Amino acid sequence: MMEDKTRLNLSLSQDIDDALTNLADKIKMSKNSLINLALSKLLVEFGVIDLHKETQEKTAVLKSTDYCDLLKQGRLVLGEFICTIERINVKASGEDEIRFAYYKLNKNDNERLILRPLDINENELLMLFADAVNKNVFSSDFQRKLKAIL
Repeated sequence: MMEDKTRLNLSLSQDIDDALTNLADKIKMSKNSLINLALSKLLVEFGVIDLHKETQEKTAVLKSTDYCDLLKQGRLVLGEFICTIERINVKASGEDEIRFAYYKLNKNDNERLILRPLDINENELLMLFADAVNKNVFSSDFQRKLKAIL
């Protein structure tokens, strides 16, 4: 009985591989791309992943200017400065971007963006980065790719 199941599995595997090869040739895609597409579709159908999650999250705007909408912000307060890593949506392009910035409190305790580079040491950067991750500044796709790099 076990030998029959093994033969059946091998036969099905060969049939699937043949069909995949034919489809890949027909639509000019690699077999790996087709497998990834099929797995992605299956995961979406079973509700394991939500491809619309990030676009749904974009609706919350923390602050809006003529230049961009501030969507999410990781913060680190260092004395009179507020260091940030921000997810912004640039209005001219419609693209989400990551901005490293810092602010200074003015006389009225309002935060004023300083148009200069953010200079902080590595330990401060780690603390700021941790807050940005906790506040979902970075997409899960970016975080996955960053893990692969590290």
